[in-house]
Amino acid sequence: MFEKLRHGFQPPGASLAEIEECETELGIILPDDYKAFLRVSNGFNDEIGRGYLVVWSIQELALAAGYDMFELQERRFLIGSNGGPAAYGIIDGNYISIPFVFAGPWEDEVRVLGGGFEEFIMAIENGEGW
Repeated sequence: MFEKLRHGFQPPGASLAEIEECETELGIILPDDYKAFLRVSNGFNDEIGRGYLVVWSIQELALAAGYDMFELQERRFLIGSNGGPAAYGIIDGNYISIPFVFAGPWEDEVRVLGGGFEEFIMAIENGEGW
């Protein structure tokens, strides 16, 4: 699955120690499939199919706690964006899209893009991440 992402890889991948440190520092639990991606590529930035995907590096992920979109929690946090108006995140194991700016409660703005990293990537490829 990672082959289709190679053109936007950000080598080298993050070490297991860096990933664990990030989880501890932020008080979050990263899904195993997302950690596997980060071990290969510490971030991503490029077009993919009909979408655009920016996945933050471990270092950038630590800065995401500054976004006031919703309070950072163990199983609810941001992981990147579409390079424009939409943020990507994880809520209770689901990969989601949410606008950076929204009119009502953030819960009303969430779009689930997949229950795993591979489904998330396919949704972005199909242009569903906006």
